[in-house]
Amino acid sequence: MLQEFRMNRFTIALAALLASAVVAVPANAQSSVSVVQFATSNPVPDANMQNEPSLGASVPSSVSLTQVDGAPNFGYFYYRGMPVIVDLRTRAIVKIGN
Repeated sequence: MLQEFRMNRFTIALAALLASAVVAVPANAQSSVSVVQFATSNPVPDANMQNEPSLGASVPSSVSLTQVDGAPNFGYFYYRGMPVIVDLRTRAIVKIGN
């Protein structure tokens, strides 16, 4: 029980850390790209998933991810009309919605 509690706290802390990093991801020294703004401005059709996406969860390989221009480590897909931001290195969900 204690192990499960610690793991849940770790998962929540990791998801919060990753979500805060997503707000503005430096593309290079001269500009920055807002990953959420890019995904909102470039919507894609909703993905079909068996389970609702949640922070920190892995995105199945069956879900197609769109890469964010200027932020090569991040991609996104849409679920129920909302952008879902994903760390492409791990396929972990780092932000859901705007």
